[in-house]
Amino acid sequence: MANKKQKNWWVYLILFAGILMMLLPLVMTVISSFKPTSEITGNFFGFPEEFILDNYIRLFEDGITTYFGNSALITVVGVALIIAIIPMAAFSIARRMERNKAFAIMYIFLIIGIFVPFQVIMIPMTKLMSTLGLSNMTGLILLYLAYAVPQTLFLYVGYIKTIVPEDMDEAAAIDGCDKFTMYWKIIFPLMKPMHATVLIINALWLWNDFLLPLLVLNKDQNMWTLPLFQYNYQGMYFSDYGPSFASYVVGIIPILIVYLIFQKNIISGMTSGAVK
Repeated sequence: MANKKQKNWWVYLILFAGILMMLLPLVMTVISSFKPTSEITGNFFGFPEEFILDNYIRLFEDGITTYFGNSALITVVGVALIIAIIPMAAFSIARRMERNKAFAIMYIFLIIGIFVPFQVIMIPMTKLMSTLGLSNMTGLILLYLAYAVPQTLFLYVGYIKTIVPEDMDEAAAIDGCDKFTMYWKIIFPLMKPMHATVLIINALWLWNDFLLPLLVLNKDQNMWTLPLFQYNYQGMYFSDYGPSFASYVVGIIPILIVYLIFQKNIISGMTSGAVK
């Protein structure tokens, strides 16, 4: 019994150390956002002599609201399209792939994109978007929708096959529901845990993504997303760290709020949809 308690003590100590390692960068970022650059470079780990809002005021003067709005628009519209469109394809595939080889082949063809490195298609994709005149926020949202298909489809198909029995389809048909009504009023609400999981995964990706906006939107400063603004802002004011840390805090807060709202459904969605 004593050995077991001692073992548990070490486990909790390791977990506590891990929590500190994860929280320390976040805490230091928040503290540094309220410090002048002279204090950041002079005593990075110390508390500020006086908490100031000058860094945040300067951010708003430099137009961060425009880039914040661009990121918010792309993230909200992109995630909404992902959750509205991909589950419909997943439902159709999940119900037919075992009886129709065409749907099984389609499923394999779509999810195989998980294994394609982005670097392989980066240059052709950039040229294609430029040729089609889609080097803008609309084109970027369409790209996000396309890139989300493999992983999101895999999660939804697994969830539907595991959690949503076909008996529900038959019961809805007996009650007079057509396929579309059955999906939106019965099947879609039952996938709420997976919706929350997909929302968090893709919202984190779309909000924090840097490479795709850099390739698609970097020509027009008015279309920059928040990560692009932070990258170029740090380049313009490399020696002025205060506003840079403030911009990181502004970028962290929205996605942290979204995560806290939907965190209860994430684990159930991932564990239910990952295996059959």
